Amino acid sequence: MIQIEEMLATGDLVDDQQNRRVKLHEYDRTRISEYDELLKQVGTKSAATKLIVYGKKQDVGEWLARGYRQEGIIDGFFQGQNAYMLTAYLTEDRATSAAPELAEEILALSLAKAGPGEEKPLPEGYRMRPATEADAEELAKLYGLVFATYPTPMDDPAYIQKTMQEGTVYFVVERDGQIACAASAEVSERMGSAEMTDCATHPDHAGKGLLQPLFHALEHKMEEAGIYYLYTLTRAQSAGMNVTAAKMGYEYRGRLINNCTIFSGFEDMNIWVKPLRPTRDE
Repeated sequence: MIQIEEMLATGDLVDDQQNRRVKLHEYDRTRISEYDELLKQVGTKSAATKLIVYGKKQDVGEWLARGYRQEGIIDGFFQGQNAYMLTAYLTEDRATSAAPELAEEILALSLAKAGPGEEKPLPEGYRMRPATEADAEELAKLYGLVFATYPTPMDDPAYIQKTMQEGTVYFVVERDGQIACAASAEVSERMGSAEMTDCATHPDHAGKGLLQPLFHALEHKMEEAGIYYLYTLTRAQSAGMNVTAAKMGYEYRGRLINNCTIFSGFEDMNIWVKPLRPTRDE
């Protein structure tokens, strides 16, 4: 019998009640039917409306046969092996994108601006540094200002401190001693990959080109730490981070429908990847 509590403790199974989704990261491929039932059981119990499996290439067909659909790929997610993003929806509303045409327009705009990600200096008067736990309160205020809703409680200083203690790396850009922009790399040493996330620019400093230097700093930090597989999830119906990802040399790899609550509610999230080493898909 599959031990749900043990899987929750290891992170192989995630019951994400804030975003009403259940995620399966690791599983025994000889017991896929049991894991399918487990996901539905946990999802029903927690009122989730979306199930997500981080599948291996050789298992995609079996998950599809069970009613899941492939929404994208995160290259190198499992120590260099690709994760195939397989999803099932428990309600029709959750499965339906609110603005697919807008998402496609923004994707086309972003791809048209794709580049190799040249390093650019910060504008005069700004400086960059790694964030520390002492920055948690100011970071929480920034995230609370920029996002009305967010997939994680980033407006809580204690939560930010907890993520730092668990290995998430934050960098900030300051002007006159105040944080103007922030971003992080949520590291999974076990998986050997990192999500580039928690990107926020104070409205007073928007349009200054602060995020690209931050991304470069985080990428260099990840490579130094031996984390070579990077990805970022961006709001599909908002141009900003999609354009940034494309300019930074990230490759578009799919779209997760109504994936999480961010900014205004459930939103589609585009997958962008940047492997710093070749992947090994099996």
